[in-house]
Amino acid sequence: MKNKTRLDGKSRSLLVVSQRTAFAEIISEVFPADDTMTITNSSESFTAMNGRAVNLVFDHDVVILEADPDDEHEVGAIKDLLSQRRGDTIFLALTNSDISIAKARKLREIGVDEVLPLSIDGEGLKAVVEEQIKGRQVPAQMTHDGPAALGKVIPVTQARGGVGATTVAVNLACALAANRSSLFRKSARNRVVLLDFDLQFGNANVYLDFEDNGGFLQIIEALDEPDDHFLVSTLQKNALGVDVLCSPRPIVPLQSLRADLIESIITLLKKRYDYIVVDLPRAVVDWVEPILKQATQLVLVTDTSVPCVRHARRLIDLYREENVGLPVEIVINRDRKPMIKSDHVREAEKVLETKFRHWIPDNPKLARTAVNLGRPVADLKPRSDMGKALAKVATTVATEEQVIRKAKR
Repeated sequence: MKNKTRLDGKSRSLLVVSQRTAFAEIISEVFPADDTMTITNSSESFTAMNGRAVNLVFDHDVVILEADPDDEHEVGAIKDLLSQRRGDTIFLALTNSDISIAKARKLREIGVDEVLPLSIDGEGLKAVVEEQIKGRQVPAQMTHDGPAALGKVIPVTQARGGVGATTVAVNLACALAANRSSLFRKSARNRVVLLDFDLQFGNANVYLDFEDNGGFLQIIEALDEPDDHFLVSTLQKNALGVDVLCSPRPIVPLQSLRADLIESIITLLKKRYDYIVVDLPRAVVDWVEPILKQATQLVLVTDTSVPCVRHARRLIDLYREENVGLPVEIVINRDRKPMIKSDHVREAEKVLETKFRHWIPDNPKLARTAVNLGRPVADLKPRSDMGKALAKVATTVATEEQVIRKAKR
């Protein structure tokens, strides 16, 4: 049985190895028929293929296999096969979602390029395949192991629930990732990841038209800390160039996360990304500490009401206990910048010890349309009053970061 599909516009061949017909059929559905890729299915295990596996497997560009890490004979056969690896054949293993990180790491150690959960959706699988193919085509110095990533952590928090912190976090991430190259000026695109750490009510994925792929829940439930490859496999890529860790679809206890796990996640991502934007939960929990300690700046979304300003002051004081001198960028949401500041606004600035530079005008129609379409305002209407104000936040964050780096030299 052969099918064809398109990945990067070039002629490619894909081998699906599974003893389950349903598995092969699902892969065929993920990659619909086209004239640019040939798909071959093999119902034999690698153990059964024996010596024939080398010629069969390495004639293909991509191999997708259904793996059982507990099957020692099959894992051994895969290991023997990969020890004879030649060319740039990519190996992707799909396995049960409840696999431990230790077992996933074992598959990685024998040469499998990516270990993915069977629960991954079709778009996620295609994105991984495309990323792997592009990775083979990109020179080594262009990968994350080449130029050092900036590794700047930007947590976004809120003075009260519903003030619009997720809107700011999503648009900030997308604006930071925007391609600023022009005909006369070429610049590298920032590598940006958005972490939705609002475990119980996070919905950053809705703003970006994603469905949770179960990756975050896998991280939470795993006994081991994730390694780089496992962590990256849980991320979903947005068309605007932002990688996203969605909050879990089921509501999980806030204490499901541990400080050491968060520290491990942030440390790994700092090596790969220029900006790590973190949408924090409304609650104050222990595991936020490692985020704050590594934070470069804090973006605090509020309004100018007395209760909000008081909560904002308390949060700033609390968070600076973990990171003394942490720069705080105040964003006033759903309020247009006044021509002349009232005494009330001046008093609020005095309480928060800063001048309010960022005012996001209230544009409920545009905000609602953007959410319903799953497109950030920064992409849908970048020239709108709301779009310009959100872009200014990103510009300020990036500029302030340059100033901080120069001051530390």
